[in-house]
Formats: sequence, structure tokens, C-alpha cells
Amino acid sequence: MKKSLLQRLFTTLLLLAVTILTWAYDFEVDGIYYNKNSDGTSVTVTYKSTSYKSYSGSVTIPSQVTYSGKTYSVTSIGSDAFYWCRSLTSVTIPNSVTRIEGNAFSDCSGLTSVTIPNSVTSIGYAAFYDCSGLTSVTIPNSVTSIGGSAFSGCSGLTSVTIPNSVTSIGDYAFRGCSGLTSVTIPNSVTSIGYQAFYNCSGLTSVTIPNSVTSIGNYAFYGCSVLTSVTIPNSVTSIGSSAFYNCSGLTSVTIPNSVTNIGNYVFYDCSALTSVTIPNSVTSIGDRAFYNCTRLTSVTCQAKNVPTTGDWCFSHVPQSTATLYVPEESVNAYKSANQWKDFGTILPIVEPVSIQGDANGNGEVEIGEVTTIMTIMANGE
Repeated sequence: MKKSLLQRLFTTLLLLAVTILTWAYDFEVDGIYYNKNSDGTSVTVTYKSTSYKSYSGSVTIPSQVTYSGKTYSVTSIGSDAFYWCRSLTSVTIPNSVTRIEGNAFSDCSGLTSVTIPNSVTSIGYAAFYDCSGLTSVTIPNSVTSIGGSAFSGCSGLTSVTIPNSVTSIGDYAFRGCSGLTSVTIPNSVTSIGYQAFYNCSGLTSVTIPNSVTSIGNYAFYGCSVLTSVTIPNSVTSIGSSAFYNCSGLTSVTIPNSVTNIGNYVFYDCSALTSVTIPNSVTSIGDRAFYNCTRLTSVTCQAKNVPTTGDWCFSHVPQSTATLYVPEESVNAYKSANQWKDFGTILPIVEPVSIQGDANGNGEVEIGEVTTIMTIMANGE
């Protein structure tokens, strides 16, 4: 008896839940579904039911909508609003919209075009996740943050414009965007999130501005055709595995602002031939240069020998490679674990300035002599 009562109660609650979930909107006008916002004057675009797939083809969202004699302003695109609408091809968003919420266009694999107006200030978590047909996106200057996983899995995305208004690139933001070939990060950005460009296997060029202070863990993991990276002096920390498996990376400049090179940072960067470690670095993490099989020249400017984690230089041809260090520290490096395994350890040779060598090419040329004599004749 008790079991039967519990079963009926469970069935009733289940039917109630299904009824609520399948009626996920307040009203519908011209094939678009809306929920009223708490202010009573605006609405959010939503979906029809738990089956999603509420929209297809080309959709133009109006800036205002009238229902039961009352006009509402359309101010946001709600969570999951266009989720899994795989036959959706294009969307035009009006200037009245200020917010695109999480998963708004997630898994819209047929979506090729999105017009985002200047009114939008935030792009939510996974907003365009797995929109594999999307080829290009221009993010307007009004946007200040790109949410985590916002464009993750957009494998067809070949170009993206990030405006100067954006201050942070969220975790996983462009993860798996394998068609993306170049990215310019504006001066407004201060942090690049965890796995932000993870497995962007087509990315050949990255410009990191002086505003960036931290590069997150796995930020450029698996960017296998990335050939060079210049890290600016503003960066103080490079996260674990930040450039892991960047097998096309041939050169990298680490600035004096960095004190620690984390675990696995350059793991499996098999094309890296030389690296300069600045005098600010005090420690290098586990397997930081593991399997950098072409690394033949390492310059470490630190007078105090940096501590090294396990297998820091494993599978590096140390026996035939050359390590350059400050002259007064040569003996210290020759006796330090892992550093002593370099076949050749030499002092860093500072360039010698030659009096009269105005252009710095190591020679005093006729033109330079003439210039100096003219200056002297003029009493300068």
C-alpha cells in the first residue's frame, strides 16, 4: 500500500515536472519564444521546450515585441535559447540586446553567420560552444569579457577579432578552434585563461600585448604549428603546460619579469633549437623542456643557479648541447644537478664596444670617422 502511494506520488511529481519543463516560455510571437524579465518591461529570448531544436534557418530577433497589448524590449538571449538548433544557419541580434547568456547557441553546428551588435557587453559561458560551421566572428567594442568555453569547439572558425574593450579571455574560450590561424590579443587583456587556445592546431601566430600579466595553464597546449612566441615583460607567471606539445615552436623569448618556469611548460616542443632564460628566473619545474629533442643552445643569464624539477631536460641532447651562463657562475653550473649534464658550458660573452663604432657592427668605418670629425669641428 505504501509502495503504491509512493509510486503515485512520484508519477504525479514527474508529470508536473515534465509539464513545467516543456513549457519553458511565457509567450511566443512570430515563431520566437520569450520569458518576461523581473522588471516587467523587457524579455529574454528562450526556447520552446526541453526538446530544444526550437529554431531553424535564418532568424532575425526584433528589438521590441508586443504581446497581449503590451510592448516589451528584447534585452537578452537566454541560457540554452538556441541550444542544439543544428539547422539554424544565421542569426541577427538587435541593438537592444546587452547580454548573451551561457550555452545560448551551443551546438548549433549549421550556424555560419552571427551579427553581434555594439550593445552586447558580455558573451556568456559556452555561448557558441561547438558551432563548428561558424567561420568568422567580430566581437564588438562593447564586450568586456569573453566567457569560458565561449567559442570552444568552433573548428571552422578561421578568424576572430577581439576588441580593446575585452579585459579577460576566459578558460577554454577558443579551445579546439583548429581552423584558427592567427590571433591578435588587444592591449586591454590582462589574463589568458586555462586552456584558452588549447589544441588550436592551425594557429601559426600569436601576438601577446604588454598588458598581459599571466598565461594560464595549458593556454596554448597542442598549438602544433605555432612557430614563435614573444612573451612581454608584463608577464610574471607562465602556467603549467602553457606551450606543451607546440611541436612547431622554434624560438621563444622569456622576459625578465618571469621568476618561475612551471611544470611541462615547453614539454615536447621538438622544434625548439635555442632558448634564453633571463636572470630573474629562480626555478624551473618538472619536465619543463622534456623531449625538446633539437634544443642545442641554452643561455641562462641567472648568476644563482635556478633550481630544477624532475627530468627538466630529459630527452634533450645535453651531451652535444651548449649551455651559456654568467662567467662567474660557470663552476657552479658545472656542479649543479641537471645543469652539469650539458656537454659544453661556456661563459656568456658580452659584446665589446669599440670606440668610434657608431653603428655597432664591430668595425670603425670611413663614414663613421667622417661623422665624428664633423662633430668635433663643430665643437660638439
